[in-house]
Amino acid sequence: MKNKYLSFKSNKLLKPLVAFYFFIGFVEVIAELFKDNFFIMVSKPLLMPILIGIYWLSSKSRNKVFILSLLFVWIANILFISNSVLCFTIGTLFFLVYRSLIIYLVLKTIKFPGYIPMVIGALPFLFIYLFVANLSYNELGYRFFLFIVQGLFMIFFGSLCLGNYIIKSNTSNTYLLISTMLFTVIQFVLVLKMFYTDYNIFRPIAMLLYIFAQYLLYLFVLIEEKKKRRYQIINKIES
Repeated sequence: MKNKYLSFKSNKLLKPLVAFYFFIGFVEVIAELFKDNFFIMVSKPLLMPILIGIYWLSSKSRNKVFILSLLFVWIANILFISNSVLCFTIGTLFFLVYRSLIIYLVLKTIKFPGYIPMVIGALPFLFIYLFVANLSYNELGYRFFLFIVQGLFMIFFGSLCLGNYIIKSNTSNTYLLISTMLFTVIQFVLVLKMFYTDYNIFRPIAMLLYIFAQYLLYLFVLIEEKKKRRYQIINKIES
């Protein structure tokens, strides 16, 4: 009876919390558009804790790796608020750890699609990163190495997600692929910002894409958890 009450209470809190996540995201996008540092510092650090809360309420499995990854990207986001070179470098390292954890999580969740789908899946991401790398080589300076490392992570992850989608195009794989594509576009948008510094529209666009990319990734994790739990129940019944 107590578990049912807690489940009912969680369901009642879930929708308002999702709405709050997108509201804070909207505030962050507007703050980036108008370069309002106060609202950026207030809204940006709230996004990942809210998403962790959404996941905690909606998941029965509560994958620790996923929660840990969101904590790493949360720290990275806080560091990225500062214009300091040191903060940017440390933030990038935290983001790489986040990306590593997500790759590990996805590899544990989905079946390896095979080498041919992986190679086919890598081509569009490789093309985008080669183009962006060529465009931003001089502008990035010492940060180019970190960009290349992050690019390699994204190419591998993109090939995995697209290859998996080619093999099996279900709802969760679609969410995962769209999320990965949004993260890739964010890299392209942020590089464009370096060349068009007079246009402040690029940071709000990147932030908007980021908000949806993270939420779609959460949906992928949640759907796959429900599938796994359903299979476990069926196996218990059959045994």
